[in-house]
Amino acid sequence: MTEKKKMTIPLRDVLQIDLLKGAEILAGENGLDNSILSVNVMEVPDVLEWVRSGEFLLTTAYVFRDDLSLLDRLIPELYAKKVCGLGIKTQRYIETVPESALALADELGFPIIRIPQDVPYGDLIKEIFNHIIGEQRDLLIRINDFNDTVREIMLKRGGMQEIAEQIYLATESPVIIHDDIFRDFYSYCPDEEGKILVQEDYRNFLTQSLSNRDYYLQRNRSQEVSVGENGLKRYAIPIYFDNTHFGSIFIWDIKNSLRPQSLFVIESITSLIALEILNRVTLVERENIHQTGFLELLLSSDPEDQEKAIESSKFYLFDQSRASQIIVLLVGQEQGKPQLNEKPAMVQKVDTDLLYLTNRLKKEYRAYFLSTQHDDRAVFLLQFDQNIPEDLRHENCENFIAILLQFLEEKKKSAGSFVGVGSCVKSYKELPASLRQAEQTVRILQNRNDNEAKILFYEDLDVLQILGHPLIEEEALAFAGEILNAIDEPDPKKRNDFFDTICAYFEAGGNLRRVSELLFTHYNTVVYRINRIRDVYGVDLRDPDTAFNFQLALKIKELLQ
Repeated sequence: MTEKKKMTIPLRDVLQIDLLKGAEILAGENGLDNSILSVNVMEVPDVLEWVRSGEFLLTTAYVFRDDLSLLDRLIPELYAKKVCGLGIKTQRYIETVPESALALADELGFPIIRIPQDVPYGDLIKEIFNHIIGEQRDLLIRINDFNDTVREIMLKRGGMQEIAEQIYLATESPVIIHDDIFRDFYSYCPDEEGKILVQEDYRNFLTQSLSNRDYYLQRNRSQEVSVGENGLKRYAIPIYFDNTHFGSIFIWDIKNSLRPQSLFVIESITSLIALEILNRVTLVERENIHQTGFLELLLSSDPEDQEKAIESSKFYLFDQSRASQIIVLLVGQEQGKPQLNEKPAMVQKVDTDLLYLTNRLKKEYRAYFLSTQHDDRAVFLLQFDQNIPEDLRHENCENFIAILLQFLEEKKKSAGSFVGVGSCVKSYKELPASLRQAEQTVRILQNRNDNEAKILFYEDLDVLQILGHPLIEEEALAFAGEILNAIDEPDPKKRNDFFDTICAYFEAGGNLRRVSELLFTHYNTVVYRINRIRDVYGVDLRDPDTAFNFQLALKIKELLQ
């Protein structure tokens, strides 16, 4: 259930004024938290044309004195108009309110309140308005004071944890501020038993949110009220700024005493919290700019650039004596997510997904790495002790990659995303080669167009490692071009069909029926293509030397182009 909170007070508060101390709630008690904005008198039959949302209507029952069934028809219409309740005087025009009307009001949660006979409507309206205005004035004072408190915390760089503590003091309820950019959370609850319940409910909530692929908290701009698995009432107040969602404030009403005014006070500081998150984003971005510059020099094939990087390596904790390895992450686009240039101006320059991923890696990987971003890919540098066993180094690398893959899954970016891993090198001077190898493995995964294969280690390429060496790269490409150009078919579609058939032929070990199944193509069509490749272009795939040359040329193309 979601409800847009306005700067109003609930109807039940108005019942505490002196003139209503003798009032009686006849029905609709579940609607006493309806917000009251004003008060009006209903003594004409066409009142529906004049009522407004949030009004508390007063009546002497004169309108339906001769036809009590009119009240049964009126209550649903007032409810639909979002009238907050009906105050009625009995004994003058009607003795009692009909049971049918009371039952209907209970069903709808529409309050019907009996007003004491001796209360003048004029005095009552004046006192209700005075109460509303006084409550709103007090609420504005609370909002201003609380905003000043939060600003003071920010100016003193107190951080999000202090803000969470102030929210607790303002609401007397456990609180968690969830930062959706960095995936951090800040909680405050001095009661240990309550703290355990709240954090358990919070973990369950996050687990359900991540498992539900259709769930997007960012789309909800109003307060969300729900009940957790342990029965706790949970309020979620979204943190928005510049049309961007930055997180949420979760508040648990464990005492069943949280008032709408308190929630509105908390809602008023969400833009300040968003700015606090943005400040952190800006700081991280500045760090990333310097780190990116360092990595670009360190991974450069120019020895002079590398030496410049080494001069400042201590600042980035890069250890020349340790072995290093490069990992390249190519990130596919999330379905339904706006492109970078469609994001609000304030966050266009920041890839919040990469910020989150980097922050998550720091928490979960707990070992040295550096990262940078280039367009649609991220480059990571890992370091290991020179004496670390090969299997342990490989295990650490796989743990790092597992975090990347989980990130892709949670962000719904697995499709079209790949991870390429270069070889582990002993000297920083060999890092450009490790980077080139990682990029080559990513390119191979792209060319294979296999959504199941997400990771490729350069060390698993076998003979392709030799073909990708810079000293023979040009000759290898020339050889591949000469072999593959034998299929001199001017029609691009037919040429692609021929090459698809050749690739499937090798994959199926020459079994033409299996080729037919792999290509979802009729067997006779496959036979026709194989014969045409042989008769027109002189490429007999049954000849061992021809088959080897074509397989080798296709592998070179896969690796280097």
